[in-house]
Amino acid sequence: MKCAPPWRRRSNSVNAINPAFGIYSVRDAANLTHVPARQIRGWLEGYAQSKSKPASPILHRQHAAVEGELALGFLDLLEVAFLGRIVQAAERQGRGPSWRAIRAAAQTARAKFNTDHPFATRRIHSDGRTIFLEAQRETGDAALYDLVADNFAIYDIVARSFIATVEYEGQTPTRWTPDTRFPRIQINPRRAFGRPIELLSATPAETLFDAWRAEQGNAAKIAAYYATDEEGITQAVHFTLNTAPAPQASHAQAA
Repeated sequence: MKCAPPWRRRSNSVNAINPAFGIYSVRDAANLTHVPARQIRGWLEGYAQSKSKPASPILHRQHAAVEGELALGFLDLLEVAFLGRIVQAAERQGRGPSWRAIRAAAQTARAKFNTDHPFATRRIHSDGRTIFLEAQRETGDAALYDLVADNFAIYDIVARSFIATVEYEGQTPTRWTPDTRFPRIQINPRRAFGRPIELLSATPAETLFDAWRAEQGNAAKIAAYYATDEEGITQAVHFTLNTAPAPQASHAQAA
């Protein structure tokens, strides 16, 4: 009997940690997607707007929380990355979409695509603008109007650029290049627990970075040891540096 693809709707329940889905902390996801950690938590856990009326999550997630810690799967990561690009594109137009509008789009997309993770599917490129337009009409959200109704080319550009970074088998995403400046660094949920790896050596980028630092920047030596080339090491190093968390500002600086 043919098994349903992992992105097909199962139920509203989440799974125990399954390493085949990839495993990412909120901090990992924030570094890889450039979406603020607080926003990621809100999308996946909901916001406590008030004691009487909490806002439920917008996105469904692949993993159950472990000892209270939120864990994301590969599909969760892609949904956060895509939705982050949509929100940031709207903000560049002058205003961000409301929580209600994003929720409406997510609910419509789940129903229309019959999947718990619609923003991770290839169809979000071809059918996504219609979904966001429906959400805009339902909520009257001005930011979504700017994005998909007043100047719909903006959505198409954002969606097309995102889809270009993802490899699919049918509608199912299988690999993601999180930063196109470093095409040798990819994420495959079935390799290295979904950590970013360098393609030629299939070694996690952070492992190559640690080795490069330990060898005081001798890329040729590290490349020979890990059966790759210096370009692979260079990309792994720069990718790791670009996704490293920023130093925490002091209270005075933050103020």
